[in-house]
Formats: sequence, C-alpha cells, structure tokens
Amino acid sequence: MKKTILSFLTLLSFTAFSQSLSINPEEFYFAETGDQCVAHFDVTNNSDADLNVIVTRSFPQEYLIVDSIMTTFCWGLTCYPPTVNVSGVPILISAGESFDGFSGYINDMPENRTFRINYCFSVDGDPTDKVCTDVDFTSESIVGVEETNVSFGVYPNPANDVLHLEYTAQQAADFVLYDMLGNKIYSDVVLNSKSIQLNAFEAGIYFYTFSVNGKNQEVQKLIITH
Repeated sequence: MKKTILSFLTLLSFTAFSQSLSINPEEFYFAETGDQCVAHFDVTNNSDADLNVIVTRSFPQEYLIVDSIMTTFCWGLTCYPPTVNVSGVPILISAGESFDGFSGYINDMPENRTFRINYCFSVDGDPTDKVCTDVDFTSESIVGVEETNVSFGVYPNPANDVLHLEYTAQQAADFVLYDMLGNKIYSDVVLNSKSIQLNAFEAGIYFYTFSVNGKNQEVQKLIITH
C-alpha cells in the first residue's frame, strides 16, 4: 500500500565529496508522528592514510525554539545533546576503511513535518578536507514509497555463543545491538540471513532494533548467556 502525500518538498540531499572522505546517506529518513527519526550511514576514508574525523552540524535555530524539537547526534560511542554542534572526540578511520558509528536523531517527530539538518565530516585539523550532506528527517507521507513491512527473526533468545538473524528482503536493514545503558555496541547491514558470534559479548540483557530506510521497528530485548 502506497502512502498518500499530504505535502512534501523536494527531498534531494546534496552530497559533496572531499578528496579524503565520502558518505552514503539515504535520500530521506522517515518516522511516524511521535516516533524517533534516525539517520544512520557510513563514513569512508578514501585516502591511503589513517585519519581522525570529526562531525559538525548546522540547522535553523527555529527548529529548537519554534518547533521545540530535540535533535542529537552520535559519533562513535559519544552522543551529543541538542546544544552541541561539533563532536569533541575525533574518530580514527583507517585508510580505505568505512566507519558506521554515525547516527543523527530527532525525537518525537511532529505531525507532517520535514526538518533538514546539515552534517559535515572533516579531517581533524584540516577543516577544508570535508564532506557534507543535507539530511531530511520527515514524518510526511510520500508518493511512490511503499509501506515497509519488515519480517525478521532473531534466535535463540536467550542466546549462548551464536545469534541467528533471519531476514530476506530487497532492501537492506540495519541491525543494531545496545547495552543496558543504551550504548550501541554492535551494528551491521543485513540483507540475507546471517549468524553473529557472541563470544566477545558479556552475559547480560541487551536490546536490538531493525530499521529499514531509517524507520525503526519496535525495540526488542535479547538475553545473552555463556
């Protein structure tokens, strides 16, 4: 079933590529009214040297003052509050490698609204070597986008040494595992069923999400035993 459009401006995100870094954002990220909207994508070091990378963001201040939204972002294990627009902790990305530790958030999406936030990823100490993109967070209905009905399985639960992810679809899904404090400790892009070795994880209670096109499914609990 296709979603009907209420009002929607062009959602073409402009992405500029630097010599050293590149990114792969989606055209937009959707969440239902009242849900958290999440943008998640990789940052790739295209150079032949290891680079320390920081994130900066910018957006109209009326988003905070008039619209009263709460927008945050995470770079690696550090998450920054709405008042902080520059990551204080650089992340080392090895030469030729990609890093999947960026996420941008808007909590409690208002009804039928789109917010555009600009994110720039730059080499620490060289602000001219950067890549930037406008990211659109939306709760508006969109013509031509199919409803996302995600079917997946995670078993066994409780899990011991191996966790099996059962998922097959035309669109890739993001699987993210969190600890009890809400820290992201594992993430992967899933297109086919796969298995995850759990030897490196301590026994305890965890939480996970699947998301497709930036739309999170319900958070689920996972118990790991050894």
